[in-house]
Amino acid sequence: MHNMNPLTICMFSNLYPPVVSGSSTQTSALARELTRRGHKTIVVTARVDPHSPEYEETDGVTIYRLPAFRLPKLPIALNFPWLNYTFTPSNVRRIETILARHKPEVLHLHNHMLDLGLSAALMRRRTGYPLVTTLHTVIRHSQSLYNLVLYPADRLILKRLVVEQSDQLICPDVNIKSYAQKAFGRSDAVIVHYGVDLPKSLDSGRVKQLRDIYNLHGKRIILSLGHVHEIRDRQDLVAALPEVLRVFPDTVLLIVGAVSTTIPAQLARTLGVEHAVVFVGPVSHQTVPDFLAMADLEAHWLNQEEPEHTSLGIASLEAMLAGKVVLAAANPDTYGPGILVSGENILIVKSGHPAELAQTIIGLLQDDARRMAIGQRASQTIREHFSWDSICEKTLQVYQAAIQKRAG
Repeated sequence: MHNMNPLTICMFSNLYPPVVSGSSTQTSALARELTRRGHKTIVVTARVDPHSPEYEETDGVTIYRLPAFRLPKLPIALNFPWLNYTFTPSNVRRIETILARHKPEVLHLHNHMLDLGLSAALMRRRTGYPLVTTLHTVIRHSQSLYNLVLYPADRLILKRLVVEQSDQLICPDVNIKSYAQKAFGRSDAVIVHYGVDLPKSLDSGRVKQLRDIYNLHGKRIILSLGHVHEIRDRQDLVAALPEVLRVFPDTVLLIVGAVSTTIPAQLARTLGVEHAVVFVGPVSHQTVPDFLAMADLEAHWLNQEEPEHTSLGIASLEAMLAGKVVLAAANPDTYGPGILVSGENILIVKSGHPAELAQTIIGLLQDDARRMAIGQRASQTIREHFSWDSICEKTLQVYQAAIQKRAG
């Protein structure tokens, strides 16, 4: 695959930097890495931030940002702060002009549930270019009432308009692949892990500045990366804090991400531990290494369903690469049997059991050597299984399969 002729790829994603999200980070990194390997990558995204340029070239990637309506935060969408709408006749014409200019061999959609999925599927029908779709997220809400709306929208409307129009599906792990089968009847989805790296921007001066800002000098830091909403509410972590603080009174739970629910703050006040919980808010991906450098461990998981069906977030994989112990209530076989082994390169914990979680955290904070050993093995695992060389190669194979399927 390294010797294949260079491809021109047009990616579609409503979420792209400066938007801060896991799929945004992943999409931009894939575009950059494919470009670095000699392929031409064009990105069509939403101009969510009015200060972002409508057109730019960054790291060789050509980026077009479409005029977008910024939507209000909606409970049904977990109060996600970057919802936007782009599917207008004028934007469809803009996209047609972009495709006519660049003549890509393949279209690659990221996130089937956002409205650029409609544009990508429409372009596939109008131009004949093959469409590859990456399913980044399972559409599900913590409140069953909202699922009465989300399930039909996903499994009837989006299935027909977007997923069935896709020549190939990519899933980052076995949990999303299972979702593709159950929700859309697609048993042909290909697993391509997320590529994981970290910005090479660690700055000891900036780390000290962060310690000053958040009063973290001399503290034990439990870092929790990722946006805070109803299916990432950190209740277990907050509920575990009283016992952790009894043994290590200098501990701080540092939560980095946009906050869209009051659940953890209210629980912290109820338990009297609000002094030990710091909400940083969203940060640039470039600063993630600085926060990881301060952390004793990283703990973050989803709680929308049973852990055996739950994936690790990109943030947790980045923490592993940085050599940090990650605590997760997730499926250890997410990326295939034997890649994640609890007690070896990660610690799998139970959701809804804060007392057990507290004892696990205390044990880790008491054993520096164990934390270091697990962290070192975690870093090695990410380098072996989530390198961009491997991810790009597998992605290009999917592109070629889509091109051949469309050619027919």
